This record gives sequence, structure tokens and C-alpha cells, in this order.
Amino acid sequence: MSGRWRRRRTGPKATGARRDDPAESPCRAPASGAWSPGNRRLARTPEPLTESVQASVRIRASLPSPPDRAGPAMRFATLLLLALLAAPASAQFGNPTTPCPTGTAEVRLPGVRVDAALFTNGNLFYGNETTSDDGYLTRFSGSADPTPLLFAANLWLGGTVQGDIRTAASRYDFFKFRPGLTGPDGVPPTPEECAAADRIWMVSRDDVASYLGGGIPTDDLLEWPVHLGAPVLDGDGIEGNYDLGAGDQPAIRGDVMAFWAMTDTAAERPDSEAPLGTDVTVEAFVLQNAQFMTETFYRLTITNRNDVPLTEAFSGVWVDPSSYKHYLASDTTDQALYYYGPDEDDETATRAYGFVVVEGPEDAPNSRDDDGDGTVDEADERLGLSASLNYYNGVGPTADPSTSLELYRALSGRWLDGTPIYEYGEGYGHPTRRITTVVYPGDPISSAFWSMPNTDGSGSTTPEGARRSSLGSGPFTLAPDASTTVTFAMVAATGPDRAAAIRPYLAKARGLRQLAADGLLEPSRVTSVSQPIPPALTVTRPAPNPFTGATALTFTGVEGARLTVAVYDALGREVRAPLAVETDGAVEVGDGLAPGVYLVRIAGLGFEEAFPIAKVH
Repeated sequence: MSGRWRRRRTGPKATGARRDDPAESPCRAPASGAWSPGNRRLARTPEPLTESVQASVRIRASLPSPPDRAGPAMRFATLLLLALLAAPASAQFGNPTTPCPTGTAEVRLPGVRVDAALFTNGNLFYGNETTSDDGYLTRFSGSADPTPLLFAANLWLGGTVQGDIRTAASRYDFFKFRPGLTGPDGVPPTPEECAAADRIWMVSRDDVASYLGGGIPTDDLLEWPVHLGAPVLDGDGIEGNYDLGAGDQPAIRGDVMAFWAMTDTAAERPDSEAPLGTDVTVEAFVLQNAQFMTETFYRLTITNRNDVPLTEAFSGVWVDPSSYKHYLASDTTDQALYYYGPDEDDETATRAYGFVVVEGPEDAPNSRDDDGDGTVDEADERLGLSASLNYYNGVGPTADPSTSLELYRALSGRWLDGTPIYEYGEGYGHPTRRITTVVYPGDPISSAFWSMPNTDGSGSTTPEGARRSSLGSGPFTLAPDASTTVTFAMVAATGPDRAAAIRPYLAKARGLRQLAADGLLEPSRVTSVSQPIPPALTVTRPAPNPFTGATALTFTGVEGARLTVAVYDALGREVRAPLAVETDGAVEVGDGLAPGVYLVRIAGLGFEEAFPIAKVH
């Protein structure tokens, strides 16, 4: 394995609270109560007895003691009645008999221009000894040093089990997930099983190509954990196994992929909380693609391990950015929650970054256009960004959530006290305004509608500051042992100013969702030696500009970018129809134009750029 993929298995788990965040309440020691340790699933406090059960109880109470010489039929009927009455009304997960400790595995996911720390407890970019704002680094084009974008993040899940709200969600510590999977018999993994699963396997298409060319396989390629649900491309005709020598391959998404498995049934919790009862496997991957060299992806396979349905469920991500100077926006068209710079004169204005719901969970028809494609409830429609929230320092209903109820409310787009989000202002405490489930959905470029540059509709701005945030996608339902998948992407873009950073960010968000819709994020077999990383897409703006006769753009790295170039006049009218750019080289944009100012727009898969040109006499 390459040294840059070195696995770190040692070091204490992160215990420090965020430097600008109130410390989380420590886990309370288990005490006697409704959720006592002992069984993997414990009967909850009994529901009120139905009329039929009450009648059975009355019948049982009135039965005389069986005679010493009761016949077989009488004994059988009595035992059957006692067994039925003793059966719990429902079976759910409680605290495990022997909880698993927090996992310590860690790897760095290496992209072409991005590097991300991964862990096995639901935490991302922050954990173990990676606590110094070095867990998510992006190398933007033209920058010699990597830029820290995210201080910490966490994968969140929440839902209801027979009406009881449960979550598997944390922030900086007290993680609710543990490495490993619940057994097929519904028993949580033991500490020994958790320890064996406390590993992140990393493979690449180059690893497979090297092996096919006669090289020695890496440990992770050789030991791909099919027993934990790691996906396999079958090559030996035997389903469910993994035999590299017989033709099986890891089902690699992207070009480099990490895999791990975790469950929320094995962690100790306070008596007031119960596990959500889910197993989650994660495929984190990167693309060696000219348009998406700064992006990372996280595909979750979520399985309900309860004996009853998981309902009103949400999947999401909580985020703490590195910068203290930022604004926040939600985009329900491109399914994104992202940060951008508040000050046009500051370097933060040149960056836009945040998470995109590439593919949300599947759910039953709901009469909504969840994926924003103009069609309601079509086959295989997936949910998108359904909720977002931002958190302020201090205490109160707009501070960071900590209890299971608060976390679930955040996932579903409500403040910590259950109050809805109201449009404008900070989104809290204005019941006469329209209710929504996302914060700041307005356009931050034009300052239209409710955005941080226009909080009241009259141009008032929001003070800059440290803001954590979360997004949610749901609700969805999972039957017992049923699964669904969700894919999030961390997307970043840069430009000379705020608008020039936000536009390519949103173009990337659209491009990634299009890649997913076209099936281009699905795994494929490696059949030949590895290919060199393609050059990054670059556009050299027209020169000269202003010009008198003709002027041209120059492109490199256009393969697969699906680029078009169009020209518009000062009134926004198209004066040159979009021209497809399929090869590297120059594209003339000024010949034949009358003197005046024009706008050149370049669009493609995950790419968008616009700039003026001027033709003079």
C-alpha cells in the first residue's frame, strides 16, 4: 500500500470540544430504568392493553388452578395461553450487554486535489489525533498550499420506531456508531467483533490494474471484507464470496474507494435513549476526473435491524467549517447546503463549498417532485435536500443540538424546541411568516429572496461568524431488514469573487447529480493497465479583449466535459447559438459581431463560467 494511504490504528479518540462550541453533555452512567442492559432487544414500557388482551387477562385471572391430574389438552391450552400472554408486544434494541468501545481506525482518502480523514464511528475529518483543522484539505488550482475547509463533520440518522424518536447522531464526541454489524440473529456485535471490524479498507483502480499486470496485491485488495458487506464484482460465478485469484474484484466507485461498516446497536447510551437499530456501510470515494478533482463522495447503505419498521426516517450530515468568516445558503434545486465568503474583499469570497445530496433515499410515492426533474413520483425517484439548519454559539433553541429529540428535529428541519423555521431574519420566532424546512434558500449572488446578504427582503445583511450547520434528506420508511442507499458529496469551487465561486459550485452540484442519473458513479470492472490522470479543464479567456476583429478562447482538458460556448448581447439575447467543444484548442467567439459588449457563457458537466467581451471599432 502506498505510504500516503498509511492506516493509523493507534491514538486516543478525540475528546476535545470544538473551540467555539459549548461542551457536549457527558454520557450519563447507566441507571435502572426502562432501558436496562441485558438483552439485545428489550420490550419497551407496555402499551395500553387492547380490549382482546384485557379480556384474556380477565379470563386468565378467573381460571382455577389446574387439577393435579389435568389431561394433555388442558395442559397444552394453559401453556399456550401463558406463552401468548408472556410475549412482548414489540421487540426493539436496548443497551447491549457488553458495549463496544469507540473505534480507532483512521485513513486518509487521497484525491487529486483533496485529502480527507475517515473514521469508523460516523465521524468525518475529526477524530483520534486529527483535531487540528487538518482533517479536510483542498488544493485549489493556483494555490501552493492546501486549504482547510472543514473542521469536523458527522453522518446523522434519525427516525421513529413504533412512535419513539431515535437517532444515531453526534458531533465531536460521544459517537453513537461502532465498527461492525449486527448479527443475522439480531444480536449486536461483541467487543471482539467490533475490534475485528475496526478497519477501513482502501482500494483503487490502479491497485487492481497493477495486480492484473502481475503485481503483488495490497493487503486491502487481498482482504476485501465481503463478510461486512463490501461490494464485489463477480468474476467466478459464485455469488456472495470474494476470490481475487478467480476473477472477483472490489466494486470500486470512482477511482479510489474506502469501505467500512458500523452499527448503532453496540454503543452504550444513557438510559433515556434507545438505539435507532441500524447498520450502515460506507463507500467513500474520489474521482480522478478533470471536472471533479476537489470532490469527495460518501455512499451509505442503511439497513433497519429492528423487528418493526423504521418510519419517518432522515439521513443527513452535520458540518463545522474551518473558517470563522462565512455565509450559508441552501439550494433546493441543486440539493445543496454550502458556505461562501461574506466579504467581497476577503479571500473567503473566492471559495464556495459544502455538501450536496447526490442521491437521497428512496421512499413511497408522495405527490412531490423530490428530484426536481419536473416529474412527480416517477420510477426510482429519490429524495433530495429536504431540511437544513444552522446553529449559533450559546444556548437556546438555535444553538447546537445534543439530545435525541433535538437531533431529530434538526434533521427534519425544525429548531431544537420544535418551532418551525420561518422565512427571513434568523428563521426563528416569527409565526406570521411562511414556514419552511430550509434556511437561507435565496440567491446569494443577486440577493433575491431570503439570503444572508438580504435577511429581511430590504438588503439587511447577517453578521459574519462561526456557524455549524446540518442537512437532512427524508422522510423515508424501512421495513425490518430492508435497506436504502444515500450518496452525499462534499463539493468545492473557487473563483475571483463570490459569484464566480458560487456559480461553478452549483454547476458541479448539477453535474454530479447528472453523473449519478446517467449511472456513471456505478462501479465497473478494471480490465487493463491504469490510465494517467487526465489534465484539469482550463479555459484561457479571450485575448485580446477589447478587440476589433476577432478573438478566441483556448481550452485544454475538455474530454468528457460536455462543454458548450454561447454568446449573448447586453440585453441577454442569444447572438451565437451554443457550440459544442469536443477537443482541446481555440474557439473563436468575436468574428461577425457588431461593436458592443457581450457575455460569453461556457457550460458543461460540473463546469460553468461567464465573462464579458467588448468589440470596438
